[in-house]
Amino acid sequence: MAKKAPTRKAKAPPKTARKATKKSPSTSAAKAGAAKAPASRRADFKQPGKVAIDAMPDPQRSIALAADKAIRAAVPGATSVVKWGNPCYYTKNDRAFAALMATRAGVNLALPGALIPDPDKLLHGTGGVMRHVKLADTKLAKSDAVRKLIVAAAKVGMDRM
Repeated sequence: MAKKAPTRKAKAPPKTARKATKKSPSTSAAKAGAAKAPASRRADFKQPGKVAIDAMPDPQRSIALAADKAIRAAVPGATSVVKWGNPCYYTKNDRAFAALMATRAGVNLALPGALIPDPDKLLHGTGGVMRHVKLADTKLAKSDAVRKLIVAAAKVGMDRM
């Protein structure tokens, strides 16, 4: 009986050697548990909301101005400050209730929409609290349906935004 020749496994190609990299001091320090430097705040943080609106391009600026006017008319004493580059609105009791965000298609009016009635089905989104109205023109921003949503949002309010 003839013996079978042993089969050899094909050798895998050699692994490429990794280059030794020098760790930067910031990476080494972060891994060692060193405290991170605080993130710098935006220059417009907590400025009046008008600062953010004025920085928007047209037509978003004109839509945001109409929405700002509607918010202030619907909620007397409302104030706005810039947070995350957007005007955020607060009641006179310092409860957050709205924010405006420029988009390519117009301006989104963010509200605690999951907590308020929306009979006209204007609110979009699936967030646990926040929903938004897509304002594509000044006409919708000035509408009675949007005013009702703003009033309802101000009544609900949120502790922070």
